[in-house]
Amino acid sequence: MSTTTPFQIPPPSVAAKAQTSRKRSRSRSDSPAPTERPAKRPTPGAEPRPKQPVKFLIMSDTHDDDDDDDEDTDSSFQPLTTTPVDVVLHCGDLTETGTLPSLTKAIRKLSSIPATLRLIIAGNHDITLDEAYYTTACGGSPATHAAALKLVRETAAHHGVTYLDEGTHTFTLPPRYDDDDDNNNNGAPTTPRTFTIYASPWTPQSGASAFQYPSAHDRFNPPGARSTTPAHATNVSTPTSAIPSAGVDVVMTHGPPKYVLDATADGASAGCEHLRRAVCRARPRLCCFGHVHGGYGAQRAYFEGEEEEEGFKDDDDDDYDDDGMVCLPEEFVGRNRARRKGYAEISPGSREEMRKEGQTLMVNAAVRDGEGRARNAPWLVEVEL
Repeated sequence: MSTTTPFQIPPPSVAAKAQTSRKRSRSRSDSPAPTERPAKRPTPGAEPRPKQPVKFLIMSDTHDDDDDDDEDTDSSFQPLTTTPVDVVLHCGDLTETGTLPSLTKAIRKLSSIPATLRLIIAGNHDITLDEAYYTTACGGSPATHAAALKLVRETAAHHGVTYLDEGTHTFTLPPRYDDDDDNNNNGAPTTPRTFTIYASPWTPQSGASAFQYPSAHDRFNPPGARSTTPAHATNVSTPTSAIPSAGVDVVMTHGPPKYVLDATADGASAGCEHLRRAVCRARPRLCCFGHVHGGYGAQRAYFEGEEEEEGFKDDDDDDYDDDGMVCLPEEFVGRNRARRKGYAEISPGSREEMRKEGQTLMVNAAVRDGEGRARNAPWLVEVEL
């Protein structure tokens, strides 16, 4: 890991570019690029913006490695879908050990996916991106850390991939044409679509790894928020790390909320209790993550009771039965069929229930399975935001 020279990512092949261009020329040739703007809390009394469908391709834990055989689809993740999407979300663990060549490989693969916007976060395996852990616990070079950051920020951006630091971000997507999907609009464009996403690479401490915090530290809830930090924990949140109570459409974290698609091989729950409380408080439309490979899947959830204002104090320490989150059964996944298609989907009935009932979709998108093989397909979901 002593190499410090930034790697350059070769551009996608001419054939891949031509294929992508043919598929997307109508919807993007005359459209502006997606823009990021500062996240804003909703104005009290303001008219809600009309809901617009946004198509996400969600993945996590691809764990690209220098030694992977890219011809072996079990040992190396290959993006197989040629279906254009609005947004690609990668929930962390882009690499196995954070080396510059493996980061380069991961970004090159992501840049080949036909999408308007590609958003990534780090995970606990992407060690060169966590300065404190890499330079202290690993004895790594500050120059290598700087090169890794430059790679995921500048070089990745040049190839259409945006690295998100912890915090809340708002993006506006250009209009798209609906003549080729279920929302037939006679070829007319949609209006520009704006969504707000909260992102965080941090997970509860488990062994020695990057971007970790003690499980008793609550970084996701501001002091005084609904279901605030329980007595057994310490609130360490900052204005950046805390998930806002309103206005967040998507929560993208590396690890799962407690008891949501977070079961390990021995049946233990590896999710974060503080993240669960924050999700119950924020009630996003989409909550996606990875980290726990055996938890791969998707399930809808809804929240009982009225949303409570900030300042409410919940004195229960860890009563998850009363936090208002109700998780519905997991979606069935035909994994072999999904791999052949290049993505997994929720059922049409679930999509309709989500739309009608305003439910939240929980997605564990870990591409690597419990044996470390790249056998799980990314999730393709359309959410009205």
